[in-house]
Amino acid sequence: MNFNKMKMANKKYILNFTKKSSLAKNAWNLIQVKRAYFFVISSIMLAFIFLFAFTGCCINLPFKLVYTGAESGAETTAGETKLEETAEKDVIKEDTSYSEETDSDESSAEEEDSKNNDKETIVQYENDFTLLDLDNNEVSLHDFKGKLVVLNFWATWCPPCREEIPDFVEVYNMYKDKNVQFIGVADDDKEALINFASEYNINYPILVDGTVDRVFQKWGIDAIPHTFILDGSGKIIFDQLGMMTKEQLINAP
Repeated sequence: MNFNKMKMANKKYILNFTKKSSLAKNAWNLIQVKRAYFFVISSIMLAFIFLFAFTGCCINLPFKLVYTGAESGAETTAGETKLEETAEKDVIKEDTSYSEETDSDESSAEEEDSKNNDKETIVQYENDFTLLDLDNNEVSLHDFKGKLVVLNFWATWCPPCREEIPDFVEVYNMYKDKNVQFIGVADDDKEALINFASEYNINYPILVDGTVDRVFQKWGIDAIPHTFILDGSGKIIFDQLGMMTKEQLINAP
């Protein structure tokens, strides 16, 4: 009788031990699976971090990433660069779209007056906006009507933006007297911009986009740096997402 009790007790012990071993094994397998998932997720996050660090800054992660513009532009050659050539050729065209139709019985003198009025019409500047600069002065794009405008969207916290600024300053100093105007629009703290502009000797207007009706949003800027070149009437003639070099700037249009 005692022997049977001992036998039953041993069976229960073995059964309990087996169950505990199975639970331990399952728990260990679960831990291994979680570790594998953690490793995969960590690897993906590290890949994104390195991608942002070396290629650009993304303002909103769900949107497209910044690329750096790939290869640099052609080397500068003697004579006029494309930027200078475009600036010299850029002339505001006359806007005759609104002229009123004249009656068939109008005199030739009246028709001549109508043509002259068309020529005196002030051209509407495309893609216009107004923001405050670092000195709290209002600056509008149409203030530079008739000039080739290099418009750069950037921020001080963006590594490729910071890297391209010295080239922007150098190229602007080369062409500021040749009908070319650089403008920076920054999504940043004003104090940080003032310090950055002083450190990098930026001598072209830096505008602060901190309004409710944001210019970044109007222009569809979801990643920086992003550079546009506008002709004398405000029409976009060049558009690049990503960092630009000196050579790319002077050969862009």
